[in-house]
Amino acid sequence: MSRMRRDDIIWTIVITLIAVTINPILKSIGLLPADVFRGLGVFYPGLPQIVFGPLMAFLLLLLFMKTGQPMVFPVIGLLRAFSLSFVFPANLEHSGTLLAAIVAGGVAAMLLKNGERARSGVWLPALAGLYAGLYAACNYLTTLVFGPAAQNAVILDSPFKAAGVAIGSLVLGTVLGLIACRLMR
Repeated sequence: MSRMRRDDIIWTIVITLIAVTINPILKSIGLLPADVFRGLGVFYPGLPQIVFGPLMAFLLLLLFMKTGQPMVFPVIGLLRAFSLSFVFPANLEHSGTLLAAIVAGGVAAMLLKNGERARSGVWLPALAGLYAGLYAACNYLTTLVFGPAAQNAVILDSPFKAAGVAIGSLVLGTVLGLIACRLMR
């Protein structure tokens, strides 16, 4: 791995701070997406992942393109999982964010090994979509393993909604990945 320049370090710190503090800040002012969705009467377990998965995919793809370091995915994913465990201490199911980050980091490392693919213009937005989709899917998976029985029953009663959240996250993540690629040109 190459050494990071000073501006790469600044980008890393800023994006890490956003990833780690966004949930505590939103919770403190009462604007967590779960609360907003409940207020609108459109709540389903895991629905906030359609907001946070694509947002994190966008931020991490920007950082990956800036630094060229595939480790930004698992390292920031781990820090985000820790942050979520403090905001929602009883919810081990948020560890799915880490699983998604590890997979995305592996894919990012493979893209770096094959530079032609990374330059094709398709793979980087696909990486963002993959991360966002996995963010939702892995959170559902860990919810089914660690989550409360009542929440699991709601998910298992309507699995098409869970699939819709994961697919919606994948699509939004890909779109935001395209925007990130445009911004970094």
